Amino acid sequence: MTAVPPTKIRRPRDMAISLIVLLIPVILAALAIKYLYGGTDPVTVDPTETIGSAQRAGLTQLPPPTAPEGWKVVRANFKDGTLRIGYLTQDEKGVQLIQSRSDIATTEQARDGETRLIGRSGDMTVVLLGRNADLAPLAETLPIKVQP
Repeated sequence: MTAVPPTKIRRPRDMAISLIVLLIPVILAALAIKYLYGGTDPVTVDPTETIGSAQRAGLTQLPPPTAPEGWKVVRANFKDGTLRIGYLTQDEKGVQLIQSRSDIATTEQARDGETRLIGRSGDMTVVLLGRNADLAPLAETLPIKVQP
């Protein structure tokens, strides 16, 4: 007759040690993302090249390449004759500037809770959209005056 080896009994202490060993890499990865890569800070972009592309395509009275004091530019795109620049306000509220020769005022409607400001000068149309955001600091920097 062969002897059956006794079964190992796992103690709660063993389970706790296993969990700690598994959590250490997760905690280290989270700390590395936060402190080495900026964590959840929004990625900012420089809109200078995009605004330059719009200017070369013939758009005039373009917005300045700098955001209002305390704001961040988080997106800049020029496609199909339409310039779109996304901003984050000091309060982390999103604002979008849209400028084009086409009548974008009819296509870019404000959704529920959004504020929409429109400005026209010659064949240029500018629309500002923001939800619960003060659009005045951006509106003051634009060469085309906007209003509700």
